[in-house]
Amino acid sequence: MFGVVVCPRCHRAKGVELSKRTTSCSCGFEIRVVPARVPVRVGTERELVEAVRRVSAELAGGLAEYEKAIAPRPRKRIGDVHARVVVIAMKAGDKAHRIRASAIELSKELEMFSYGDLRAVLEALGIQDVEESLDELLRSNVVYEPREGFYRAVTPTP
Repeated sequence: MFGVVVCPRCHRAKGVELSKRTTSCSCGFEIRVVPARVPVRVGTERELVEAVRRVSAELAGGLAEYEKAIAPRPRKRIGDVHARVVVIAMKAGDKAHRIRASAIELSKELEMFSYGDLRAVLEALGIQDVEESLDELLRSNVVYEPREGFYRAVTPTP
């Protein structure tokens, strides 16, 4: 079991093993470890590092700023599924690869996509022959039709 103690001389937080009686601070002061005066207790050394950081931030008066700094930032995501697929498919190289990437990404986003979904993405990519593109995807077994009018990309088995 581990805990965080605060040096009475320099007011720094320090992680200690609670089975020990004393520990030395970096300022040279010897701190007696009294279990009743340990503000935070943790089970592992990994948790101890984070606990010391939190107590240090709390002592400095910036716990809210610290928590804000370590919080993961929300990723900005394009709201439209078709726009997300277009952005990914644009990076795919030539026309055939862009068509294939569009079908695969539509399957990742929607599980099953319709002809209208594929048409919206391909037209945004500047590909006008949607019917021919879909036929080529079906012939090359990139997509299959599980239900009438809906398509899904074939995922290779490992």
